[in-house]
Amino acid sequence: MKIKKVICLILICLLILPVTIVKATDLEVSAPMAILMDGRTGKVLYEKHAYEKAYPASLTKMLTAIVVVENCNLTDIVTYSNESQEGLPQGYIVSNLTDGEQLTVEQMLNLLLISSYNDIANVLAIHVAGSIEAFTELMNKKAEEIGCKNSHFTNTNGLHEENHYTTAYDMALISREAMKHESLREIVAKIYYELGSTNKYSGTDRIYETTNGLLLSGNETGYYEYARGIKTGFTTPAGSCLASYAVKNNMELYAVVLKCTTAEERYVSLKSMYEYGFDRYKNETIATAGENVQTIDIKGATLKTKKMNAVLEEDIIALVDQEALYTIAIGVELNNNLKAPIQKGTQVGTVKYEIDGITYEANLVAGNDVEKSHMLAFFIFLFLTLIIIFGTIKTIENHRKKIRMNKIRNM
Repeated sequence: MKIKKVICLILICLLILPVTIVKATDLEVSAPMAILMDGRTGKVLYEKHAYEKAYPASLTKMLTAIVVVENCNLTDIVTYSNESQEGLPQGYIVSNLTDGEQLTVEQMLNLLLISSYNDIANVLAIHVAGSIEAFTELMNKKAEEIGCKNSHFTNTNGLHEENHYTTAYDMALISREAMKHESLREIVAKIYYELGSTNKYSGTDRIYETTNGLLLSGNETGYYEYARGIKTGFTTPAGSCLASYAVKNNMELYAVVLKCTTAEERYVSLKSMYEYGFDRYKNETIATAGENVQTIDIKGATLKTKKMNAVLEEDIIALVDQEALYTIAIGVELNNNLKAPIQKGTQVGTVKYEIDGITYEANLVAGNDVEKSHMLAFFIFLFLTLIIIFGTIKTIENHRKKIRMNKIRNM
């Protein structure tokens, strides 16, 4: 359906929110590279060298997991091969699976994301794409689709290579993308995973623990009660890294730190960013469902119903800074050729609210029934009736005239 802009109403409104002022307006984070991002809008709430290139280490595995879940089923069977350990330097952690052991993709993903096994990333890559090289092509393609501008991946697990790099911003985008998959959300929230018996192992005693101290209540330095995941990483060149997300007050925030000198630094930096984000920002209802945005005169409607209210189909909820004034710009677009009849609830256009650089869009629907007017049809009927009547009268008169003329001729 073609859309035309009917009206663009720009309202500059200085709104003072009735909130308690947060004491700390400045945030100091010791992590060399860091970012805090709102999960719903993607708005960057804090950044420190977030667009500079760095090594991602095992944060790479988030992208590996995304490509896996988008290209195969969780119930698919994957056969482990010792060849998956080839090329991994000494000191890189690997699983204790047996050559030929069969697990589902879901089981493999648990080992990949919870205990960060490097060989599992290779096994999954070969299962999906046939080779690690082909799989990394899929990784880079997916990263580009997500919006990553300064990342390049040459392996599946974060093994250090000069041409394997990213940024904190790109890692935040990848984190958000990964958490769009409910299966991955469930995995990264676990503090341990019990692997059942397989074709090569009859026991059920293999338990794999998370490497993410944000989730461990016994970790005084690392634990953060609102954290839900996601992935740790470490190599000597990359430093200590962590990509995570947390949920509080109906908000979902994502935070990434890279190149930290210690695990403690990454945890302290992340928690500082989270507290800053949750204290300073909130989701504010700017407009509610059913609210009238514009009243329109509809062509062909009855006099009583021709004024139609274009109302919001759903709430407009915006992320706002509680310490700052903000402006709202509203743009309304209505469907072409709106005419009666229109049933209440029918989509009639869209509205966009731009607030602090973020655009929020919602459908506009008819807030009332618009009935079709029959006056035009009545006047057309009346006009045609009159034409017929006058035509009939004229025909009768002509006939009578003809009779009179014939009489005169016959006299």
